[in-house]
Amino acid sequence: MAEELSARRKAEISLHQFTKQAWPQIEGNRAFVDGWHIQAICEHLEAVARGEIRRLLINVPPRTMKSTLVSVVFPAWLWIIRPEEQFAYASYSSALSMRDSVRCRRLISSPWYQTRWGHIFNLVGDQNTKSRFENNQMGYRISFGVNSSVIGEGGNILCVDDGNNAMDGESETVRESTNLWWDTAWSIRLNDPKTGALIAVQQRIDELDLSAHIMESDINKEWTYLILPMEFESSRRAKTIILPSTNGKIWQDPREKDGDLLWPNRIGEKELKQLKASLGSEYAIAGQLQQRPAPETGGIMKKSWFQLWKHPSPPNMFQVLQSWDTALEANEMNAYSACSTWGLFYDEHKVVNVILLGVWRGRVEYPDLRKMAKRLYEDYRDDGSIEIKPDGAHIPDIVLVESKVSGISLVQDLRKTGIMAVKFDPNKYGDKILRVRKITPILEAGRVWVPARPPGYTTLRSFADTLVQMCSIFPNAESRDLVDSMTQVLLRLVYGGYLTHPDDEPRESGSTKPKHTFYGVEK
Repeated sequence: MAEELSARRKAEISLHQFTKQAWPQIEGNRAFVDGWHIQAICEHLEAVARGEIRRLLINVPPRTMKSTLVSVVFPAWLWIIRPEEQFAYASYSSALSMRDSVRCRRLISSPWYQTRWGHIFNLVGDQNTKSRFENNQMGYRISFGVNSSVIGEGGNILCVDDGNNAMDGESETVRESTNLWWDTAWSIRLNDPKTGALIAVQQRIDELDLSAHIMESDINKEWTYLILPMEFESSRRAKTIILPSTNGKIWQDPREKDGDLLWPNRIGEKELKQLKASLGSEYAIAGQLQQRPAPETGGIMKKSWFQLWKHPSPPNMFQVLQSWDTALEANEMNAYSACSTWGLFYDEHKVVNVILLGVWRGRVEYPDLRKMAKRLYEDYRDDGSIEIKPDGAHIPDIVLVESKVSGISLVQDLRKTGIMAVKFDPNKYGDKILRVRKITPILEAGRVWVPARPPGYTTLRSFADTLVQMCSIFPNAESRDLVDSMTQVLLRLVYGGYLTHPDDEPRESGSTKPKHTFYGVEK
């Protein structure tokens, strides 16, 4: 009897202990395999219960108990302490959300739970359905599908468990709809905005999924990020808050060696190999397993293919091209407009290479886009971040503009002012992915350079790093605008015979012309 009381007391004060004891009620005869990440997730959920965390984002790989812990066990445990707590849960499909609601209700209704805590509250018979159940202490747990109506509903703890479907990873429309639903329907449904909590838990899908949206919107740094990749990456070690188990120190991922597995007792090297094979692509592995929706070295375009220019000034260039990819509108549902500027130069073998000189991105309406295009033509360093006085030495020779609605208007307006603007039709080179594949041989051959940051030249200048990062995550980028801008220039140069592969017959060199001695503005 004393032993049973001791076990019950441990379960009441520790979500981790509760989970271990409740496991047979949830999974039957399947053995419980513990792991440090289970303890970590439990402790962070306990911090939510105490009010120490009011915004919690958890990114973990599939099949690591995230839904069991967050959506099934957590509400059942917290009702032991605060039966009046009101929960609302959502998943990308109402069926998935309902599944975990049923599992939670079965746990609460089990003889094991009722014997120990049945005296604290009773489930109300007229509100005991698959998607909604309540207790006689005013507590409830309701479930929804993402994008379903939540008018008139709410909770003090709102949780989205798998807001994105991995099968919809390439659908920008679905992702944008989910993010809009989070902003306008879900996150405003807290019963008490001052004390309520938001939880989002998922495996990463891509650069425009709900997790990315939350991170981008976290201007005031209100969120705690518990991000645990399957294979440890020391450069991305998760660090959160002080917890009871950390002895006054900030909690951090306890792994030490790069590559250490998250849950080796259940997913070891053999199982991980099988899991990677089932996922197939590098993008799925990087996102769903590593919580980094792009391979570390890049996907279709590898970071290592970009050559580092380790000098304070660019080389002597004989031509400069500016390339525009324009959006139609400035609202949040549309893409960025983007501009990149590139210089052609001869290397020591008298072979033409190309170097990045500047980058600009922004969501602007057409009048401001037109003004920005003129500014960047007059001086490609003038991206608006600091005041630049055009000196006549940083003018592109040609301005390429993608031939679409706003791009056609931009070409016409620029030509009226005497600017050499040229329409570029990308469609004749195939879709976005095919166009990129057509220029990857030039990248791989080392013909494309990006400026490194002095004095050590071990990292990229900020604008160059932005472009390289966007290239490395293509096609899963938040926006493909910069990739389109770069691809446009390289396709023109390749198919115009300027840029060649080392296997091709080299063109005869011409004379160099000193010009354009500065990069774009360093931010």
